[in-house]
Amino acid sequence: MRARAGLATFGLIAAASSLSACQAFGPEEETSVGALRLSAAQPVASSQRLDEDGYPLLGAYPGAAAPQLSAAEVASADSRLNQVAASRTGTGGATGYDAKIASLKAIRDRRVSEAEAALATQPRPSRTTGRGPRPEDVLREIESSQ
Repeated sequence: MRARAGLATFGLIAAASSLSACQAFGPEEETSVGALRLSAAQPVASSQRLDEDGYPLLGAYPGAAAPQLSAAEVASADSRLNQVAASRTGTGGATGYDAKIASLKAIRDRRVSEAEAALATQPRPSRTTGRGPRPEDVLREIESSQ
């Protein structure tokens, strides 16, 4: 019985955590540009003739074009979207990014020079160590024994 209660509790916690992932993280999130675009244009009634049930009559073409947005409405929507776009540009700018890249390149160059200096102080390996036969001699001996 306790196992079922524990399993049910675990299921509730898992469901709550998966649903909470759909929520916004903070109040700093603004309305999306897509939502602003959808709300920019007012709905315009169609000039298509409809039957008594509300379906368009086939073959009954509109007699005039549907009304369009005025230039003032387009200009106001455009300025509002430009303001939203301007507010969402990065604040760091290219100078902060370039400075960070230059700093990282300087660190890389310093570490490369330190590694090269450390490698220059080490002695070069010799072909023979004087402690045993040379590899060529061992190879000749193996080949001659076969």
